[in-house]
Amino acid sequence: MLNKIIKWITNNFGLKILAVIFAGVLWLAVVNIDDPVTTRSFTTTVSVENGDYLTGIGKYYEIINNSNTITFKVSGKRSYLERMGNSDFRATADLKMIENLNRVPVEITPQRYGGYVTVASKLYYLDLDVEDLVSKPFVISVQTDGKPSKQHALGETSVSPSLLRVSGPASVVDTIDKAVAAVNVEEMSQDLTDSVIPILYNKDGNEVDTKDLTFNIQNVMVSVRILDTKDVTLNFQTAGTLQEGYEYVGIEYEPQTVSVKGASAVLNTVNSITIPEEVLDLTDATGNIEKEVDISAYLPEGVSLTKSNQAKISVTVKIEKHERRKFELPTANITVGNLGSRYAAEFLTDTVAVELEGLASELDTLDASTLTGSIDVSGMTEGEHTVNLEVNLDSKFKLVKNATVTVDIVTASSIRAVGFQKPGTINSKISDKTAPYL
Repeated sequence: MLNKIIKWITNNFGLKILAVIFAGVLWLAVVNIDDPVTTRSFTTTVSVENGDYLTGIGKYYEIINNSNTITFKVSGKRSYLERMGNSDFRATADLKMIENLNRVPVEITPQRYGGYVTVASKLYYLDLDVEDLVSKPFVISVQTDGKPSKQHALGETSVSPSLLRVSGPASVVDTIDKAVAAVNVEEMSQDLTDSVIPILYNKDGNEVDTKDLTFNIQNVMVSVRILDTKDVTLNFQTAGTLQEGYEYVGIEYEPQTVSVKGASAVLNTVNSITIPEEVLDLTDATGNIEKEVDISAYLPEGVSLTKSNQAKISVTVKIEKHERRKFELPTANITVGNLGSRYAAEFLTDTVAVELEGLASELDTLDASTLTGSIDVSGMTEGEHTVNLEVNLDSKFKLVKNATVTVDIVTASSIRAVGFQKPGTINSKISDKTAPYL
């Protein structure tokens, strides 16, 4: 039996081998015609490996040119390729393999049918923009939005922690000008504490995009004091002596009152702000003194200005030079003192000239008819006498030089029917009513 099998196999053995080869070739031909080798394009996203490698050497990277999405060709049997999608391929870029600090080779591997498909041998790269990674600290400032309620004002503000460290690409961090923690104080009447996320601004006042930045803290606590306010007056004092002939008239300043803020217990004790005399020294001044005075240094402890622009007060110290003018004092307004009972007095003129010194504004309003004076004729006998005139003056004026007046003293026996006055009275005109008697 075995011999028959062997004989059957070896009989025309060459033809049988040839038939097997032919059958295989025929099968391959049929398969290739029905399931040919073809090429197809796929698109996938590049995954980055060892992403902290550049960070570890103080570098920041950004993928550019949309190179994290690549399209590539794959060859293989149509039957395999048709069953494959974009997700069946993995593209990776290992940052440790970076070249020239600007690109990383991309390796593409099929996730299935790896033995039946082939990725085109073309080199693909992930393009990077690489720059220095920097870290900078910024002091956080407090920004208040809105206004407190009436009769209240902002007091001290504080933030904790007060330092924000920002890390990221130098091109972004270098644009940061300040870090701000903003709180809303609209219509607030009491102290405020709030948790706030700091905002970064560039020098133009625009907000900085923080998507590429990292921070050592995310939130800070902001505290704002709300203080009471009050309007108070100003009290300017002066020092020094003016030259002869000049007079201090007063002080003009603007504004007349300022608004101050502080705790209610403190404000209750403050009604005015006193500016000490050494600030306004009038020594030897011959004209108005104009000065800008910063009153902030003279505020009581615990009190500050509500509006900082009220700190500097424009002050004018009014100093006027005295003028000299002559006035005609009516002799009817002169009182004669110590005239003997046997005598009568008569003034030879209706008026007597007196020269007064004072401010122009006061001299302008002085009515000569209101001037009065007196003379002393003690021991004087009959005849004409020139007597010193004592002029009764307000403190606003002074007599430039001694004034005199001529008076005629006569005995009662020589009094005419009309002409002389009763003893001790003054009248430059003669009348019966003023005639004295013995």
